[in-house]
Amino acid sequence: MDCDEVFNYWEPLHFLLFGTGFQTWEYAHQYALRTFAYLMPLVGISKVYQVIIPYLPAWLWPLLTANQNVMVVAPTIAESLEGISTEKLALFLLLRATLAGAMAYAEISFCQAISLCGEGGDRMKLVSLVTGGLLLSSAGMSHAAGALLPSSTLTFIWLLAATAFLKLQHLWFAFFAISATLAIGWPFGVLMFVPIGLVVVWRERQNLVSLLAKVLLMTASIQGVVMAIDRVQYGKWVSPPWNILIYNAKAGGDELYGIEPLSYYLKNLALNFNYVAVAGVIALPIVVVLTRDHPSIMVTLLPMYVWMGVVFPRPHKEERFLFPIYPSLCLGASLLSVTIMDAVVRLTTKAALQPSYAFVLPMILWTPAVLISLSRTVALSRYYTAPLQVYSQFLHQPDVADAVVCTCGEWYRFPSSFYLPSMIRKLGFVESSFQGQLPQQFLQSGSQSNDLNFNDQNRPEAGSYTLIEECDYLIDLLSSDSCRENDSVWKPVAMGAFLNSERTTSTLHRTLYLPFLHEQSELRGMVEYEDYILYKRLDDA
Repeated sequence: MDCDEVFNYWEPLHFLLFGTGFQTWEYAHQYALRTFAYLMPLVGISKVYQVIIPYLPAWLWPLLTANQNVMVVAPTIAESLEGISTEKLALFLLLRATLAGAMAYAEISFCQAISLCGEGGDRMKLVSLVTGGLLLSSAGMSHAAGALLPSSTLTFIWLLAATAFLKLQHLWFAFFAISATLAIGWPFGVLMFVPIGLVVVWRERQNLVSLLAKVLLMTASIQGVVMAIDRVQYGKWVSPPWNILIYNAKAGGDELYGIEPLSYYLKNLALNFNYVAVAGVIALPIVVVLTRDHPSIMVTLLPMYVWMGVVFPRPHKEERFLFPIYPSLCLGASLLSVTIMDAVVRLTTKAALQPSYAFVLPMILWTPAVLISLSRTVALSRYYTAPLQVYSQFLHQPDVADAVVCTCGEWYRFPSSFYLPSMIRKLGFVESSFQGQLPQQFLQSGSQSNDLNFNDQNRPEAGSYTLIEECDYLIDLLSSDSCRENDSVWKPVAMGAFLNSERTTSTLHRTLYLPFLHEQSELRGMVEYEDYILYKRLDDA
């Protein structure tokens, strides 16, 4: 979904594990905007998985490496994986599953804490169940949960911190808040903890000196560990969270990477949460008017408004910046619906909400939202995963040893070096119409080296490019800004179907997947796909 995830996190992780990978300017010695401490937990988990993977049962391999919707068009494709290393791809998928599993644990803990808030009761149990259902089904959480991005990790840690707050575990809340601020390399996340933190300070006002002493000790310890890790990787004492804070505080820093109107975020929320987003945003003022019960739950909604107030006006906008408010949207929508339903029942029957029909009304209200979100999730998987499928075909190529694989206008859809067998010499970027700065291969000394040319103005650097004459394989989208000057030199060996959103005239079928109707619209020309192709250079070319 996001090339920043690949080049700023999966590629440095691949470098730490295997000694090769792409480096962005943020990891350059002279800038040091990214902390390696963020990747270290996954490095440790990867070491464990690398021991386990050779002993995985045979039936598990197809689940980890099988690919759908790829047309093999060359006779050289191997029919089995014998002799071809698939451990890296298996590791990549296991790590993504681990990230998603951690998010699932945090969501369950959050919902359990909601159900026990105050004296619990049927009303809060219902809020908890509805929140869990909306989190489980939302398209936004579907691709945020398994992402290796600080905004995704912030969402995970915020769920744990909010759980600790609702359970009155204030020291754990402080630990999670400090870790999210210092250890993931995205200090802006502190905004998500300020409103709840102020309430914690008020609750602990009798023991404030003791709490602050413990907080200072945790802060010094976490910061010390983070700086020690970065000292090893950068070869100097540095604080990447401070560097990235200063860079983004400068006027026009992040604007080099695109400017979007407010409607960009509104469209993203509509696509990922449909009318759940509207209900979640308007929830707090309405709930406050209708009830004063469970103020702690209402406090957990406040960070959403603080985050929106700071992030929405920023000119540079990305979908991942919305990840931290996703749980609050689901909680707000759930709380709003149950509170209104409870108020209506009390006004009409003079009785409390009864469990016998309490679950039916939310199901009627939110079932369409769940179905729309699931349809959106399936659409993303069916329409846009051809790059993953095509890159994974290198696992089936028998002659990739020392090969140079290239891409040009499609560089930003590279799914990471975990998809490339170790015997491939390198992935190269052929010059295209893209006029920004491209990543470059890590040198053996990593970020300790200052030998690569990078800049912080998003200007192209000559050392980033590979000549197409050097390429043995080429990955390209048929209608893209192609670098294939002579198609007779290349033969397709595999291709996958990729939705052409510009030529798909049906907005409905471009955003959602509707079984049968989608296929019928494709036959009528309202939906168009194009080929995402793996080419091989002809031997006599």
